[in-house]
Amino acid sequence: MYSITTRSRNRLAAVPPSAPSSSPSPVPSSSSLSSLSSPDFNLQPSSLVLVPPSGRHGGALSQIEEMFETIVDSLAIGEELTIPYRAARSGGDPSSQSQDRRSEYVRFPGRNIHEAQRFEAIFRILELSHEALLSGNLITKRNIYYQNIDLYKSQGMVDELVDNIAYTLGVGREDLNIVAAARGLIFGPISLIMRGGDALQCGLPTDNGILLPSIYSVESVELNEVKWLLVIEKEATFRTLAASQYPRRCPIGPGVLVTAKGFPDLATRRFLSILHNARPQLTMFALVDYDPHGIAILRTYKTGSKRLEHEENVTVPGLRWLGIRSSDVLAVTDGERLQSSYSSQNISGQESTGSFQDGSHDRRPNKRPRLQRRNPGNSATLLTQGDRKKAVEVMKDIYANGEADDSTREQFGELQRMLMLNIKAEIQAVDDFGDITNWLDEALCRN
Repeated sequence: MYSITTRSRNRLAAVPPSAPSSSPSPVPSSSSLSSLSSPDFNLQPSSLVLVPPSGRHGGALSQIEEMFETIVDSLAIGEELTIPYRAARSGGDPSSQSQDRRSEYVRFPGRNIHEAQRFEAIFRILELSHEALLSGNLITKRNIYYQNIDLYKSQGMVDELVDNIAYTLGVGREDLNIVAAARGLIFGPISLIMRGGDALQCGLPTDNGILLPSIYSVESVELNEVKWLLVIEKEATFRTLAASQYPRRCPIGPGVLVTAKGFPDLATRRFLSILHNARPQLTMFALVDYDPHGIAILRTYKTGSKRLEHEENVTVPGLRWLGIRSSDVLAVTDGERLQSSYSSQNISGQESTGSFQDGSHDRRPNKRPRLQRRNPGNSATLLTQGDRKKAVEVMKDIYANGEADDSTREQFGELQRMLMLNIKAEIQAVDDFGDITNWLDEALCRN
């Protein structure tokens, strides 16, 4: 532990506290930024959206160096070592105000071996962040974990420590130059121009989705003729639509597909938020399961999460809920019931033969009228106790926040129906034996 601290002291002596990054990110001109905020931006011939670089790197770097200097001073006079550390809480817990002030610091050697190990883990992350900020490089949380598996014990521990360090410093995770491994996927006729000059084409016919990079490694987004963007909860649905080139053949015009493969990660949320802020005219939709977790995912994209409320640019207030809703699920269920009833009442007629005037028989079954029917294997199922608990949790969150807009009232109403009917359904409940494009065409045209 002391050897690590000594290395940091030597590095601090060699590098001035205010040393800038060796490879600063280009900053858009004031005229470019003003055009992004202009209400007439959508009328401009250019479809290029500039991505502003993160502006809090310098603050994070100076705070980390102040922590290191405090540790060096404590070593010099033989005092206990301390690092400020606050946990990002999941809500407004009244008891948090009365917590022991000692809990806002981690000490070495501390009260026990666990606190000493926690101090070392936090210090090591700060050291890696400091190096990344000075070099201008990004490091992943996964990489941090694998550098010292014995110290961190689990990936979850690294995730928690990084988020809490960012919360303590009052910055975002990416302001530490620490990012999560790429998880989100994007597909559509757009291009991402990276800060290094490379261009990522997101809609090549040979691809069915590419990994979404950190938004701060992107200099600009070329939207071309894109009219809409659809955020999809399920990766399987995303892959199916991408493979069929749906974004190019949608009846309302070309669009973009995005998925975070379930619950939204910070990088995907930030990409959507910055794009939404720069181009509010671009309509964004969300397609999630009809269950409490699906609505929670929708709300996380729209309003953020309490645990990461200190993060900037992570909400999409204008995100529209495309589906699925109770009306979609009940339409499917009623259709299946009608199909089953019709089949049972006419099975003898299907198997019988028709007679002609000459006494001959037609051996072909009588034709049935065509009824609209969707995949019978993916309709509504019953809520579990965990589902019901999650529904109540989301409803309490809506009530506590005092949200009263039409979108939130609709979410609250759907959760009530869900609980009364005791049903839930996946996105696949509205597809036509694996093909959701017909439903999607209708839904997008309605909205």
